[in-house]
Amino acid sequence: MTMEAYALCGRQMSDLAEWQAAINALGFALTLEAEQIPPATQGYLPATWQGRQAGFECSVIPLSDLTETYPEIEFGGPWACVYAFYFATFAGCAGTWMAVAACAKQLEGIAYDPQEGNLLAAEDAVRYAHDTLASVARLEASLGGPSVG
Repeated sequence: MTMEAYALCGRQMSDLAEWQAAINALGFALTLEAEQIPPATQGYLPATWQGRQAGFECSVIPLSDLTETYPEIEFGGPWACVYAFYFATFAGCAGTWMAVAACAKQLEGIAYDPQEGNLLAAEDAVRYAHDTLASVARLEASLGGPSVG
């Protein structure tokens, strides 16, 4: 099953180096391995986390896609850029939330988790990403999967 997350931002990320620096500044151990980032490209963005693949699908979408799909949510704004993320693995979930938190923090934005119905300010998105990493570690340990410490 594919899950989704969104970062609603005041501007676009300028390039891969800015995004990677934003991830690093938050202390996350995610390495983006793409040549380009949305909107120059869309689709799968390769990334590694703790020595394994933690990539995710990412594209820039119009805000209207969100407001039409989730009319009950007040997204505020104005938002110059909306990044849509899609993932289907535990590592992809971890990678996504580290990337989303970095976008929200760096670009003065917010994050949205439609599975939980959570609309998160930038600082809350960072905490949510840390909580997600801890949850992934617990879930994988309970299933006898990779150690994510």
